[in-house]
Amino acid sequence: MRSAASCGAGLVLAVLAAGAARGQTPSEAPGARPLVIPQTEGERQGRILGRALACGVPRERVEAVLKAGRARMLAALGRALTEERYMLALDDALRLETSLPAPSPQACEKARTALERLETAP
Repeated sequence: MRSAASCGAGLVLAVLAAGAARGQTPSEAPGARPLVIPQTEGERQGRILGRALACGVPRERVEAVLKAGRARMLAALGRALTEERYMLALDDALRLETSLPAPSPQACEKARTALERLETAP
């Protein structure tokens, strides 16, 4: 007969092992894709693109990044979520950023750096 302490220790180990298996990051989980929340991505990218426009980045460059981002979202989420959530959030954030006063030079530098990261995103 096993003692209560040894049964409890076995249960704790089983729970810890199960929690570790569920706690895998997307890159560790076999066949899993990273989690994409369309509204969050749209808002984030819209802020970057809007601020870049407000800082004087050529519209053609911003539009190229916008097209590439839309294509990535279509591949990851499909048409419905891309159009109904990602693009709406992106458009709202972009419109807001371009309606604000011109950003500071430091904010413009950050926006250009963020735009470059979006340009090179896979």
